[in-house]
Amino acid sequence: MSAEKRPGGLTALAVLNFVFSGFGFLSLLGFIAMFAFINMVPTENMDAHAKAQIEAMQNMGAWIFIVIFVMTIVSSLLLLLSGIGYIKQKRVMGRYLGSTYGIVNILNSIVSGFFFAKELGGGFNLGTVIGLIYPVLTLILVNTTFREDLVN
Repeated sequence: MSAEKRPGGLTALAVLNFVFSGFGFLSLLGFIAMFAFINMVPTENMDAHAKAQIEAMQNMGAWIFIVIFVMTIVSSLLLLLSGIGYIKQKRVMGRYLGSTYGIVNILNSIVSGFFFAKELGGGFNLGTVIGLIYPVLTLILVNTTFREDLVN
């Protein structure tokens, strides 16, 4: 395809990147608040499930939060930059950063699954599968379907 005519699917992929990037940056704010205030949450009058979740968060090491925080920043930035690359049909910004996002987010899902407690959604579950759909789809699309469109 010519550089003047961008495929609609590539534009849709860029829009999804922008939306998911925005959600990622917003989740960082919640993540910071959770990490800052988790030790202040009283657990006396909570049901057993909620109490187990709070206690699991309180018992996690700070390094796990830092690793997930950094990986979320990196994923969100890669989504934003690759979305711009899709719009401009750039090879490096679109294809390479999009592929890098896919790999980083797959690693992020694996790290989250292994290191988050079961009470926090850790392990391999439906949430993990859903979290892997878009990065895998991105890897497939930018390296097959839209490969020839990301040439500038």
